[in-house]
Amino acid sequence: MIGIVGQSHGQQYKLSVGSNITEFNYINSEGKALDFMKPGSGNRFSIGSEFRLLDTTKLVSSTSERAIYFSSRPRLAKLLSLLKYDVSLESNQYNAVGDVQNIAFSYQTSYLGASAGFGVHIPIRYGIAISLQGRLAGQKIIQGNQQIGQKFYDLTLDEQFKPIQFMYGYSGEIQKRLGDKLDAFLSYQYLTTQHGQQAGVATLNLVPTTISFGIKILK
Repeated sequence: MIGIVGQSHGQQYKLSVGSNITEFNYINSEGKALDFMKPGSGNRFSIGSEFRLLDTTKLVSSTSERAIYFSSRPRLAKLLSLLKYDVSLESNQYNAVGDVQNIAFSYQTSYLGASAGFGVHIPIRYGIAISLQGRLAGQKIIQGNQQIGQKFYDLTLDEQFKPIQFMYGYSGEIQKRLGDKLDAFLSYQYLTTQHGQQAGVATLNLVPTTISFGIKILK
């Protein structure tokens, strides 16, 4: 277990900003997928905390039964120290544009929500590490407009937008150590809602792809 001390830290605060490129996958009431909507870009901001499943730096200085258990099982301790999870609060803009019969339209939306991820964090060398995670998120619209020609419609009243949007997907991240308590990172994330098709009912799924960068501060 001593061999992984310095690579395994406990809680980190995590701040990031980025950009969402969002596809609006729309299926009309007849079950036909429509392709007149094009992806739009929007801002993303996130603040949260990240945790190791097992913080070996604390175990080394402890004489608890838990520390004794893992000190006799170094392979298990090392495996668990590579696993991490995080929880975040975030704001997102999910936007799209398009046109039908030369009539332009756009969707501009803002959401507040929370997300969580669980996955593996693999140190490489020179203070560089990579992470892969599965992710879940819930987002609630707080503002939204649909513009068609010169008319605007409030999307917070639309049945396809106003429920909480539950999403799932994955993310990948590369991280670089900048100091004893500071890391910088660049991440890629893919999420999607999964609203099943119902006979005679139009269906809309949001599919944001996100590039973001930020910092992590060790508590």
